Amino acid sequence: MKILITVIIFSLSHCFFAQPPENANSNSNVLINFSPTINATEINAAAPDSTSRESIQIKSIPKRSGYKLKGISKASNSKVKQSQSIQSSQIIEHEYQQSRMQSSTRMISPESQSKMILELEKIEEDQNAIFEYNLYQYTLSNYDVSKEAFINKAERIKPNDERVVLQKIANECAKGDSVSTRKYLMKLSQNQTLDKETIDYTQDVLVSSEGNDLLITHGTKDTYGAIYHQMYHPNNSSSKIMVVSLDLMRSDDYRNLLRQKGIKLPKSNEINTAFFKSFCALNANKKIAVSLTLPLDYLKTIAPYAVPFGLVLITGGQKELCLSDLEKLWVSKLNKRNLTLHKSQQAKNYAKNYGPTQQLLRRYEEQKMATPYMTPSKSFKKKSSKISKPSKN
Repeated sequence: MKILITVIIFSLSHCFFAQPPENANSNSNVLINFSPTINATEINAAAPDSTSRESIQIKSIPKRSGYKLKGISKASNSKVKQSQSIQSSQIIEHEYQQSRMQSSTRMISPESQSKMILELEKIEEDQNAIFEYNLYQYTLSNYDVSKEAFINKAERIKPNDERVVLQKIANECAKGDSVSTRKYLMKLSQNQTLDKETIDYTQDVLVSSEGNDLLITHGTKDTYGAIYHQMYHPNNSSSKIMVVSLDLMRSDDYRNLLRQKGIKLPKSNEINTAFFKSFCALNANKKIAVSLTLPLDYLKTIAPYAVPFGLVLITGGQKELCLSDLEKLWVSKLNKRNLTLHKSQQAKNYAKNYGPTQQLLRRYEEQKMATPYMTPSKSFKKKSSKISKPSKN
């Protein structure tokens, strides 16, 4: 007999962070209590509070005259600017990477954004830092397609720079250009940004998501790994899933693209946990899979309305799933190479996200072992061994 997943309440102490560069969290003992049922109508579909910070749109910085340093030769002046550019680039890189470590929002804070703008102005003064200037002009634009001339110029200078490739693929995704997206996905694979651990992991994410309408991802590797599989290793089920990136939602162009595809979006442009919960509520009529690579703060917001299945949480307009379905997924469909083959730290991080399914299946096995024999529901009544006397006529 099939036992429904939706009648099991369980607590998990796994930390769902398979992408340490973007989804860091030091607390590995946080409990998530999943609801026994998926009830999309219970989710509050209201948009996040209107007082949330809106993203800052960065305009191109106008050209200005260079610094005039009295008593310093042109050569010395150039060295000063070069030293300043290096320092400013390091500050921008640090601030940008810190923004990607946040556990509750994908947005750069206004304070950090302002700091990076000031540093970008300093880089502009150095004629030898044209690459950095153009790279960061686009990087700080929240994937604004109207600013793609900057990243295109940076690409002409350093076409294989990993930062350029990442910004280019984001720009092409925001535009909805599948041909160019495919091209830059191959570059990500060739430069090992999409490493073998990520390729194998995201294959299991897609397999776990089969039958759903949307797969929500968070950062670079889970998003582009899933899209890579859809484009280079398509199958009838996974290729139909629409991958929706929270990171790319910082882009107005990307959000408009989603609207054109029938996706409902909250009014706020602040991509944070409130936005995510509201997004799931607004699209609750669809079958939604959520990658376990999302930070815990995001997963908590939908925990009462979702159940784990493989490497995703499923929510929205789902049909009831059975533990026997989960067992079939585990035994027959998942490659599980980050558990059985790869030995890197990256693999160990990804391996944590298999924990919820492993716990469910252990409990399922215990239930089956508790009643190993099939017995009839009723027993025959024993007949009397006494010989009845013949009745008198």
